[in-house]
Amino acid sequence: MNAEPAPVARPDASAYQVDDLLVDVRGRRVTRDGEDLEVADRSFDLLLALVRAAPNLMSVQGLMDSVWAGVIVGPDTITQRIKLLRQRLGDSAEHPRYIAAVRGHGYRMAAAVTPLAVLPQPIVAAPARPSKRGHEIRRWLPALFVLATLVVAGFVWWGLDRRTGARVAANRESRPPSAAVPRFSVAVLPFVNLTADPGKDYFGDGMADELINSLSQVAGLKVPARTSSFAYKGSNTDIRQIAHDLEVAMVLEGSVRSAGGRIRVTAELVDARSGYHVWSQSYDRNFSDIFNLQDELAAQIVAALQRHLGAPIAVPSIRTPPTQDVEAYRLYLQAAGTAHGNVPSLLLALPIVNAAVARDPNFAAALALRAGVLGTLVGMGGAPLAALDDAERDARRALVLNSGLAGPYLALGMIYFSRRDWVNAELSYQAALVADATDSLNHGMYSLDVLEPTGRLKLAHAHAVEAFRLAPASGFTSDILSGADSLLGLDAEAIRFANLDILIGSRPHGGADFLLNAHAAARRGRYAEAAKLAVQALPEPLRNGGGAEAMRLLYSALADPSKRPAALRALQRLTGRIEFGTTDAQLSSFFVEAFTLIGAVDAAYGLANELIDRGERLHVAALGLDPRILWVPEMRPFRQDRRLQELASRLKLVDYWQRFGPPDGCDLENAIVTCH
Repeated sequence: MNAEPAPVARPDASAYQVDDLLVDVRGRRVTRDGEDLEVADRSFDLLLALVRAAPNLMSVQGLMDSVWAGVIVGPDTITQRIKLLRQRLGDSAEHPRYIAAVRGHGYRMAAAVTPLAVLPQPIVAAPARPSKRGHEIRRWLPALFVLATLVVAGFVWWGLDRRTGARVAANRESRPPSAAVPRFSVAVLPFVNLTADPGKDYFGDGMADELINSLSQVAGLKVPARTSSFAYKGSNTDIRQIAHDLEVAMVLEGSVRSAGGRIRVTAELVDARSGYHVWSQSYDRNFSDIFNLQDELAAQIVAALQRHLGAPIAVPSIRTPPTQDVEAYRLYLQAAGTAHGNVPSLLLALPIVNAAVARDPNFAAALALRAGVLGTLVGMGGAPLAALDDAERDARRALVLNSGLAGPYLALGMIYFSRRDWVNAELSYQAALVADATDSLNHGMYSLDVLEPTGRLKLAHAHAVEAFRLAPASGFTSDILSGADSLLGLDAEAIRFANLDILIGSRPHGGADFLLNAHAAARRGRYAEAAKLAVQALPEPLRNGGGAEAMRLLYSALADPSKRPAALRALQRLTGRIEFGTTDAQLSSFFVEAFTLIGAVDAAYGLANELIDRGERLHVAALGLDPRILWVPEMRPFRQDRRLQELASRLKLVDYWQRFGPPDGCDLENAIVTCH
C-alpha cells in the first residue's frame, strides 16, 4: 500500500510546532522552550513561507515571489537570508535539523510541522535563580580598550550583540529628528560570509570596510562610518529601515565566498525608497588580486549611482593599497576578526597581527591594530603595564606612515586615559574627530574617556547624542547616552536608553543598570525601591556579606536622618571587607557616593584616597577611583569640600582644567578649583 502524502500545513493556522520550535504567526515570534529567538522581519516571513509549504519544496523563485513580492532580488539574496535564518535557529547546512536545501531546486522544511489552531499557553515555572552574569558589574576600562581594538581593526561590530528589528525600532523611536536624507548617500553593510567556515567572516568585513574607505573619498557622497553600518551585522533588519536609521538613500550589500586562493564577491545596490535592486554584479578573482577588485568595485558602484540618480559623481581615485604584501593583509584581516575584546581572543589575535607586521613593518593599519590589542590586554590584566609603551610606539609609527587614520589617535586617547594623562587624551580624541567626525566611536569614547571624567558634562552629553545619531543600532551608543543623561539628572531618558538592549533580551540587567535605576528611584524619594536596586547591583559575596543590610540602612537614612549613624557603621563594616584592588572602579566608587549621601564626607574622602592609592600600587587606574563619580549630582557636598583640590591634583585633573577650562558648575582661579 502506498503511503498517504503528508498534508501541507494550513496557512490559516495561528501557530506551528516545528520540532522544538513554536512559530507564533500573529505575534511574529519564534520560541524554543519559552525563550525568544531573534527571528524577525524578512527572516520570519521566509521561515513562515517554508513552514506553510511543508513538507513540500519551495523553489528559489517561489520564495522570491512570496517573501519579496514587488521587490527585485536575486538568488544570492535568498542564499544569504537562508544562512542568516539558520544561524538564528542554530541550524546548519551540513546537518540540517530545520531547513534542508535541494541543490538546484530550492528549500524545504526538514523538521516535522504541526499546525496549531490556538497558541499554547505557557507553563508557569518557579522563578529561576538569577544568573551570575546578570549581576556582574560592567567594568569601565576593559570595555574602553575593547573599543580601541574594534575601532582600530575596523571589522568587528560593537558588543557582538546581534540586534533584532525590535531593538532597532526602539532606538529609532528614541532618535532626535534629523534633516532630509541626502540624495547622494550610501551605506555599506558587512558582506555576508557564504563560506562554510564562519571563521572567515573577516573576508566580508574587510571587503565592506575597504569600500567604505574608498567611497568616503568621493566628493559629495555621504557614506556612514563602519561602526554605524556594522551595527546591523547579523540582524534581520529591513534594508529600508537601515537606510532610514542611517539617513541614506542607497544601501550596498553583498556576499563573499572563498575556496583556496579564489574568492567570489557579489554586490548589490538597493534603492532604499523603493526597495528595488538597481545594480548587481558578481566577481571571481584570486585573493592576490583583492586590491584591484576593491578599486574596480568602488568605481562600478559610483557608476551605478550616476546612472540611477542621473547626476555626475566623481569616480573614486585608485587608492594606494594598505600593503603590498597580500598575505600580510590576509593575516591582518584574520587578526581583526579574531580580536573580540576578551583576553583569550586577544591572545589568539596577537601572534597573528605580529605575523602581519613582521611581513610588512610599514603596514600602518596592522600597527594600529596591534596597538589596540596590546592596550586592551593591559587593561584586562592580560599583559604587563610596559606593553602600553609598545602600544604607544605602534600607534605613533602608524601615524608617521599614514597620518589620515583615525584609529591610531583613538588608541592613543585610550592609552593616555589609562595613564590619567587627560591633556594628551583630549588632544588625541580631538585629532581622531578631525580625521573622522562620522565615526560614532570617536564621539562616544571622547565623551566617556575625557569629558565625563573631567566634569565637562554638557559637552559630554552633546557628543553622546551625536554618537547615538550616527549609530542608533549600536548598544554602545545607547549605553553612552544613558550614562551621560544620568550624570545630568535626566533620569527618564537615562532609563529609556539603558533599557533598549534589555527590553528585547539582548543582554541581561547588569550592576551598572541597577545603580542607574537606584539613582533615579532615590531622586524621586522612592528609597525602598532604590535600596532593592542597589542590593541587586552588588556581587553575590558582597550582598550576602552585609551588603544588603548596608544598602537598606543607607536609603532608610535618606528618609530618616536619625538612622545615619547605623548606616555609617554598616557601610564602614562593608567597605572594610572589600578587596578594592580586585573590584572594578565603578562599584568601588559608588561607596564614596554612599558615604556622601549620609553626610559622612570625611569617610568619603578617606575611601576616595584609599582607592587612588590602591590603583597606583597596582598600576591599573581601572581598579582605583572612577573620576566620573565626582560629578554625580548627589556628590555636591563632596565637590564643595576644600579637599577636592588635593584629590583633583592626585587625579591629574588640574592641569587639564587649566588648559581646557573648569568642570561644569565650578570656577578655576590660580589653579584652584571651587565648585558651587
